[in-house]
Amino acid sequence: MNPSALLHRRLCLIRNTEAPYRYPSKEELLASFSEMDFPSIARRSLERDIRELRDEYGIHIKYDYRRRGYYLDIPPDEDVDDFRQFVTLLERHERLSFLQKAITNVQEVGKYLQLERNEQFAGAENLPLLWDALRGQRVIHFEYAAYTDSASPAARRTVEPGILFEYRNRWYLDGWDVEKDSLRTFGLDRMTDLRLTDKPVTTDRTATYKNLRRHVIGVTAPDGAEPERVVLRFNALQSSYVRSLPLHSSMVELGAGEFELFVILNPELEKEILSFGEAVEVLEPATLRKHIAERAKDHAKTYLL
Repeated sequence: MNPSALLHRRLCLIRNTEAPYRYPSKEELLASFSEMDFPSIARRSLERDIRELRDEYGIHIKYDYRRRGYYLDIPPDEDVDDFRQFVTLLERHERLSFLQKAITNVQEVGKYLQLERNEQFAGAENLPLLWDALRGQRVIHFEYAAYTDSASPAARRTVEPGILFEYRNRWYLDGWDVEKDSLRTFGLDRMTDLRLTDKPVTTDRTATYKNLRRHVIGVTAPDGAEPERVVLRFNALQSSYVRSLPLHSSMVELGAGEFELFVILNPELEKEILSFGEAVEVLEPATLRKHIAERAKDHAKTYLL
């Protein structure tokens, strides 16, 4: 079997056995593959997939004898978010594999497919070295020119790298700025002369970085900020869009067009809310409601004659 088809089959296996658990039998798993238009798969092929997922990726699909079915086992000492991130990477690879298989010539691309273009993005060339620094837990040096209202020269930074993340097609690094003795976020597009040192990271702050990102929409994470309950009311049309693509993983529907989420208040959250225009109303907290109202008034003044 070609690699893309094998990846697709294993993703289907993960999706069929993850929570909420249905405990499908071996026959039900094989039937689900048939529904996905896979070629006929033998029982031993399924057993090999389960074994190789365990040996190659550390993904454990086990059999529950009491329920007589299979389930995805994530030990309590493992981070579920880590697993989700890994599956997201597999899904991206799956989509890329689809494109590689489906598109055979230039004419097909122009006729049937329109991709978002982001030719001006800089910084992607820094990803391989940063990945090496993260895996090896080594300090990095780079020149950094922050975006400010007034032009400012680049400054040399010494950083203990913590975690890479993506937001709106841009990549960022959370890390510990050694000179400033504080957690900072750096845009990869503003890094130059990136160098990997032999100096090891002194403190493992992975849990801090991940917990911070868990409650943030976007990039900005004010020092010491705690997540707050935010309640938004959308009109019927936008409710459908938000229902299909929530603003945050914590977002739940309360009813009557109202949605609740628990996030840190920051500029990116405000931009998201303002982007919906009159289709959204902030109900809670009062401070955010007031701030959005003030920004909406200031924006309206721009168009007043």
